[in-house]
Amino acid sequence: MWKKHKTVFMCLSLMLMLSGMVNANAAEIPLGDAVHRALQESLEFKIAQLEWENAQLAYQKASADNLLAQSAYNQRAAELDLLKSEKAYKNSIANVVISAVRAFNDVSLAQMNLKISEEQLRLKQKARDLTEKKLQMQNASEYDLLQAEAALASSQMDYQAAVNSLEEKKQNFWLLTSSEAVMPDGGLNFVPFEWELAGVLPGLLEASVAVKEAEDSLALSKLNWERLRLEGTADLMMREAENAVRLAELRLEQARTNLTQQAQAAFNGVKQAEQAYRARQISLQLEQRVYDITKGQVEAGLKTEDDLSNAQVSLWQAERSVYEALSNYITAYLEWEDLIGRDVRDSVILQPAHAGAEG
Repeated sequence: MWKKHKTVFMCLSLMLMLSGMVNANAAEIPLGDAVHRALQESLEFKIAQLEWENAQLAYQKASADNLLAQSAYNQRAAELDLLKSEKAYKNSIANVVISAVRAFNDVSLAQMNLKISEEQLRLKQKARDLTEKKLQMQNASEYDLLQAEAALASSQMDYQAAVNSLEEKKQNFWLLTSSEAVMPDGGLNFVPFEWELAGVLPGLLEASVAVKEAEDSLALSKLNWERLRLEGTADLMMREAENAVRLAELRLEQARTNLTQQAQAAFNGVKQAEQAYRARQISLQLEQRVYDITKGQVEAGLKTEDDLSNAQVSLWQAERSVYEALSNYITAYLEWEDLIGRDVRDSVILQPAHAGAEG
């Protein structure tokens, strides 16, 4: 049984070493560069660019055609089409950027998970070996050895899953950046969320394409009702026109309500992600304190090296939790900016993390 476990452990270690050798020549790039590469390679973004250019040309053509007709309705329709195209263009940018951010962060998280799994596997292997020695000295039972074997086997599976996950995350990152010669440097920038929903919502409602369409529909319904009234139309048709006006009013209210709810949900999502990040930072400080105390106890002969290794694993897990929380915060921040109509390529949160920055 020992030879079997030793062989598995050596194979897993060899796989990790070979993987490290393959990545040894890969250049580490910051998040901003990863996003830039993803945008350059994205077919979705290239299609969106061409569609946005066509939309601008269509608007110019519609405006020129309307010079003779001088139709306010035609001009308004052309403006709405342009706004829709602009929104679709910015949404495409946001989709690519957020995908790149997630791929970047996923690789870093997978690397952290692998480091933790490797240390846990080492500890489980050591515990299994110690149990076997105790059994030989009749200080442990066959059942104790079986438990140690089971724990080791579970740890081996976790380690292999971590190896596979890292490979998958790297492949996804390379696919987005179209290069196996680069790897994420793992650096993230924390920027406090200073937006106020009350200050953003009026402008968001005013610029919304859905709201504008609903407003136009209401205006047309009212014009139609007024025309029928002046023509002395029969009551049945007037009631139908009145219902159309009421329906348009309700749809306008619904469009405003839906957008308000979306903005509130996105706003709350960022605030909650920021709170989670700060809470995990506090947990990290506590784990760092535990590790420092344990290290002192080991030096004083009160704790073992295994105790220190376990404290190290807990510290790494806390660091991973902080990184994961910051990753979630950045994604929520970008989704908020996309919702309010900003070009996320210019987001301050994508700027390089500077020395002393949180995260």
